[in-house]
Amino acid sequence: MSPAPRLIVPLVTPFGKGGEVDAGAFEPLVDYAIAEGASALMPTALTGEGPLLSEDETFLVWEAVFAANRGRRPVLPAIISFTTEAAVRRARRAEAMGAEALLLAPIVPELYAGRSERDVFRFHEEVAGATALPILLFNYPSLTGVDLTPDLVERLASIPNVRGIKESTGDSRRISALRRRLDSRIEVICGAPTAALESLALGCTSWITGILNVVPRAGDELMKSMEQGDLELARRLYFERILPLVDMLDRTSNPTGTIKAGVRLRGIDVGVPRAPGQDLLASELAELRALLS
Repeated sequence: MSPAPRLIVPLVTPFGKGGEVDAGAFEPLVDYAIAEGASALMPTALTGEGPLLSEDETFLVWEAVFAANRGRRPVLPAIISFTTEAAVRRARRAEAMGAEALLLAPIVPELYAGRSERDVFRFHEEVAGATALPILLFNYPSLTGVDLTPDLVERLASIPNVRGIKESTGDSRRISALRRRLDSRIEVICGAPTAALESLALGCTSWITGILNVVPRAGDELMKSMEQGDLELARRLYFERILPLVDMLDRTSNPTGTIKAGVRLRGIDVGVPRAPGQDLLASELAELRALLS
């Protein structure tokens, strides 16, 4: 996976009126993301409600994305799994479909206490051993039940095909710690919109976050302005076009519903989140429409 993609859009998963995956809606969604600056596409991540999909639905989504993409951009499926067995099976399927890399995370909470780091290492080791694909770690402790600390990431980086980490805690100090310790071994990817400007300034060259479904062009322009050293433009883009949407995600406490509503306002019907997730309230939708206009 070299050179690394820059703007990686974790695609929403379109659902029909009955809550079923709407495979036909991926073509306009993928066309829109690519036209607006996406360097790569990531189906079935958190924004794509991956943990809520059955395995058959997961494979259906991947097939739809590959078909709609038509080889134009790298596709990096996300595997967020409760079991090693399921993750291995999905990794092999993704490789057979032509994926360029995988985002991989175990959901590993215990009933009484957290999993040991030994369990987490073994999960990644076994999945990595089942595929030749490059693997991106995913640090999102509130979901997975484990924090990929710099010490643990350094251990995981000893697995040959672990090539990067999506650092999504929103703590820019993690970015600097990982880059100082592991920059020659793995890519550190910005995974949080709340620390994007800081992460890019610290040297991240790739960005994965859900709001890029709604404002991919602004994200692309932000990354280009940082690359060109135009910090004034970068700050303006971040303050005026990115952070207002992030603020709204916080206000609604409904990130997936807000992002899907934003995509619908761009003219692509992707439905609403899978229950118990819900659409925005009418007042929130009006606020979002005004914001995006």
